[in-house]
Amino acid sequence: MKKIITILLLFLCTISFAQDFEKRAERVKALRVAFISTKLDLTSQEAEKFWPLFNKFSDAQMDLHKQKKQLMLRLKPENTSGMSDSETLKLLNESENIDATMETKKRQFVKDLQGVISPQKIVLLKGLEEEFKNTLLNKMKQRQGRFQKN
Repeated sequence: MKKIITILLLFLCTISFAQDFEKRAERVKALRVAFISTKLDLTSQEAEKFWPLFNKFSDAQMDLHKQKKQLMLRLKPENTSGMSDSETLKLLNESENIDATMETKKRQFVKDLQGVISPQKIVLLKGLEEEFKNTLLNKMKQRQGRFQKN
């Protein structure tokens, strides 16, 4: 009986953690949308065309980052020590292909945006992602600092 209760509690904790993670991810996504919208000062017509393109690009980039992360785990020295040279080379080529695909998608995204927002806003957008990440990291550090003081 104790095993069943323990397993049930572990399962419920796992579900709760996954839901918390999804809520955080959605919150970060909403913050990013607000940040970019504010900084780019999009008109309603621009926003209507911009966000579907941005979301499609963002989702594709996220998928590629996940693939790259999984690949890099396989390419850790402790994981490649038992691999043949051809297997390792194949993984390296996959990594290069993912990088090339990311660059291709970035170029296509910029081309797609050219009819939607001004070139000045496209240039501004390129730096906004990094600025948003830095802003978010700074807020997280400040929050952690408050918790550590208490």
